[in-house]
Amino acid sequence: MTVAGIPADVRRTPIAAPMLDDESRQAAIVEWTHRMADELVASRLFAGLLPQMMRAGVDAGFQAAAAEAVVDELRHARLCAAVIETLGGEVHPPVLGFEDVPRHEDVGVLEALLRNVLSICCLEETAAVALLENDHRQARESTLRRVIAEILDDEIRHSRLGWRMLQSLAPRIDGPMRKRLGAYLVPAFARLFDRHLTSGEAPGAQTVSAKVLFVEVVNEVIVPRLEAFDLPAREAVEAALALPDPADDVVVWAATD
Repeated sequence: MTVAGIPADVRRTPIAAPMLDDESRQAAIVEWTHRMADELVASRLFAGLLPQMMRAGVDAGFQAAAAEAVVDELRHARLCAAVIETLGGEVHPPVLGFEDVPRHEDVGVLEALLRNVLSICCLEETAAVALLENDHRQARESTLRRVIAEILDDEIRHSRLGWRMLQSLAPRIDGPMRKRLGAYLVPAFARLFDRHLTSGEAPGAQTVSAKVLFVEVVNEVIVPRLEAFDLPAREAVEAALALPDPADDVVVWAATD
């Protein structure tokens, strides 16, 4: 269990107070508190990718983009904290329970990196982009729209980083590795579904419309893109959905961002 602190300059981020009724304000505080925690988790995930990228010998440009993503996610957390305070909420260092980026020591360095790129960028970040775009369309307060737009611009780059890296590394993926990556997509999709298709309606849970959008993104964006790299994404989705309880044996990854 790790306690991640909020940077000291939270109050230096100027956010104009949105006009919301009390119920909407409280709901927004809960939502932005969850989002802040997700951003902090995401920063750690991208930081964990860097040494794997170095060991796999990927292009320095990709490494620089991952380092920028770490900074982006920390800035997003500060923005979220500033929104919470502006809404009248209190910002507390969130207690985050999550593991480090898996090393996947049972496979080579390239395959280990690709597993995490698939999970973090191609799945989570791609889903986050679509959900943030929906949040931006539905937001009525100009302040929240501006903050969401800033986060969204970065998340688009983070998602593209994964797809570009997959394209760059595709020539190094042989038949056996492709088969193993296809098998790995099953637990990767299970984690994604556990995060976005939870049955409970806890604070910050996805609304029905957001869940429908998420399913569309998986079926119409993520799966076809993975299949373009000859990865058996459709079969992996079906296998993940057939698991008795995807919440057993999962790692909590970032979304949102």
